[in-house]
Amino acid sequence: MRIERITLYSVPIDVGMELTRYVSSQSINPALDVLVVKIETDGGLVGWGEVSSAPPYYLPELSAGAREGIRHVSPAVLGRDPRQVAAILRDVSAALRGHGNAKTALEMALWDLAAKAHGVPLIDLWGGRVSDSVPVLTVVRIGTRDQTLAAFDKERKRGYSRFQIKVGAGEVHEDIETIRMVEEIALPHERIWYDPNRGWLVDDAIRVIKALRDLSPMIENPCDTYEECRTVAQKTGVRIMLDEVLDSPRRFLEAVEDQVLDVASLKTSCIGGIEATRQAMSLASILGVPVRIEDYYGTGILLAAVTHLAHSLPRNLVFGLYDYVSGDLPLVKNPLLVVNGEIRLPDDCGPGLGVEVNETILGEPVAILGLA
Repeated sequence: MRIERITLYSVPIDVGMELTRYVSSQSINPALDVLVVKIETDGGLVGWGEVSSAPPYYLPELSAGAREGIRHVSPAVLGRDPRQVAAILRDVSAALRGHGNAKTALEMALWDLAAKAHGVPLIDLWGGRVSDSVPVLTVVRIGTRDQTLAAFDKERKRGYSRFQIKVGAGEVHEDIETIRMVEEIALPHERIWYDPNRGWLVDDAIRVIKALRDLSPMIENPCDTYEECRTVAQKTGVRIMLDEVLDSPRRFLEAVEDQVLDVASLKTSCIGGIEATRQAMSLASILGVPVRIEDYYGTGILLAAVTHLAHSLPRNLVFGLYDYVSGDLPLVKNPLLVVNGEIRLPDDCGPGLGVEVNETILGEPVAILGLA
């Protein structure tokens, strides 16, 4: 058995950023897409992966970089036995530094294919499920107190208990008022955190945390760089949730050692791909750090991948996943479903990721890479 073809598809996607500080950056509006990777063997097996690269004003990457990164390392993949996935991934990593978006899509497809070659769900190839189900988060839009309470009640009726609140798009005093209002609305069992999308200065973050010390709100990635976030943690004595600044497993470990990290949001493209995410998850398990497992955006393929990843951890270490499934882009025919704010792999999960891709909406390939 050997890999004989890698096919790349580009599917347009529309992602709104109107709740964040990046609205002013959208004068240059990049065309966002989902890069779908299809890997085929000479025996007819198919592996699928995807990545939706963040816009370049949000992360330092381009969608074109993912396509070209996969094209660059395709000679290290083609002709190989898909069951020898560890050796393939080692050679890919040696040939391509960085390019976490390219590695996310390619590694996802390779793991899907490897599990199918062994005839088992991916979670079983990774040692079997540890948690039976994991929580899913949702984003609540903030308005007046009555509007905000109605928004919370709507999500609570759907079973959600983990909420992300976007702040940082206005003045600091407005963020303080927002956080205080939401904390008064929160129920004891709920987990709520506030995400300025790296929009605060160090001074802003310290002002917010000190003004709300009586409430101890959880803040996500307040400042633009890791060093700035570290300064905030040191100056306030409050650990924070880190997101995009976690750019490698080594950085994850550094954040723990620096006593900055409370919860880690592991974006596969940011941290270096699926393998780098798994390495960070191993560290999280050893060090007892809860994690969110996600990427910038995606469809049911990504949701399946992060759900398999999450089920390999104890439930108390999974802070939450995000539901990427949208009726606007039905890329998967049998997407995993969120039920009462939870998601789980079905007991009869098929081989690999366990999802069936709707190839009719992929369009024409943007690249076909095959054996010479």
